Amino acid sequence: MKKVSRILVCVIVLIGIGFGVLAYMNRPISEEAVNEKIENHLTKIVAKNESLSSALLTIYSNKTGYFKQFAVGTQKLSSDQPVQIDSPYHSASVGKTMCAVIFGLLADEGKINLDDKINAWLDKDILEGLFAIEGNDYSDQVTLKHLLTHTSGIGDYFEGPVRSGEPMLERIIANPDLLFTPKELVAFTRENQVPVGQPGQQFYYSDTGYILLGLILEEIEGIAYADILEKRIFEPLDMKDSYLKLFNDKEHSADILGVYLNGIDFSDKNALSVDWSGGGVVTTMNDLLKFMRALESGELLSDQGYSQMTTFNQRYDKGIYYGMGMMYFDFSELSFLLKLTPMTNVYGAVGATGSYALYDKEEDTYFIANFGSLDFAAKGIEELVKIRMIYDRIKVE
Repeated sequence: MKKVSRILVCVIVLIGIGFGVLAYMNRPISEEAVNEKIENHLTKIVAKNESLSSALLTIYSNKTGYFKQFAVGTQKLSSDQPVQIDSPYHSASVGKTMCAVIFGLLADEGKINLDDKINAWLDKDILEGLFAIEGNDYSDQVTLKHLLTHTSGIGDYFEGPVRSGEPMLERIIANPDLLFTPKELVAFTRENQVPVGQPGQQFYYSDTGYILLGLILEEIEGIAYADILEKRIFEPLDMKDSYLKLFNDKEHSADILGVYLNGIDFSDKNALSVDWSGGGVVTTMNDLLKFMRALESGELLSDQGYSQMTTFNQRYDKGIYYGMGMMYFDFSELSFLLKLTPMTNVYGAVGATGSYALYDKEEDTYFIANFGSLDFAAKGIEELVKIRMIYDRIKVE
């Protein structure tokens, strides 16, 4: 799922910015004290937010050797079973990063070029109306790169405005057992939305575009998208606890941490099929750490391929930029107050449920987390800033 509310600078300025500044002014503290403070902070987050059943966090640093995992709360609001560090969860738009990586792999193998037109794989019935503006159909101009960078001009079924009927979020809140196929999600945009512009004209975050990418991958590889993920990412990286949650899949629902929207737990609801190649991956913190480390080490993609993913030249908002399936956070630009702290920037995968897998290149440190609520689309990054202001205190010892 994509962000329900945009991650704006007013959010990143933080209610608790004074907390962070004071943290930097205090004397350095031991690793044990840092661990205790982070644990207490996460516990308070869960306790004071009714939409959360749990909070998961992993911090792994190659530079300092620090490696600590945190798990607080319960698996679901309706359960008293404690969450574990290896509990599987729905990772929302973190799955877009995996989708983009597969296209990078295919480009490295010479099977595709990212400038290829998408009508080479998608027929007119699928593309009809998706890129039509004032009687002109621009579908023959849309490239893979346009979809990967959210610059194709296509609408967004998940959060975008509709010209008729109810928006998608209102639909699934009213009926959590709605079941969607990928083509039905595309049809929602065709029937209820309009393009935002011609291909290449502007950035507009679109889950519909990533559904098209999943359909294209199935055409290229000749197998189901779930099997493509298994073949291309999960098996090679030994991500044994990761899989694509399939439509009407009740088998694993009881094992997934709660996924909350408007007080409803969607972890066992059909409407979770509203995600697919745009973010339907169930995973764990350990598996995502494997994935991110493989990306950064060059184990998955060539230098050129990863460079394309991490060229963050699409402006999402002030201080937030987009590459291909990945976001970049420039903290000093997000808030002048954060310029007072030596906080280094991060980039990586971000999901609407407060799920992220981010990397600090300067400090060679990974941050993996999940909150499991669409209320934490922006709050997840806010809390990351607060947590880093605790964690960074051990680096000067």
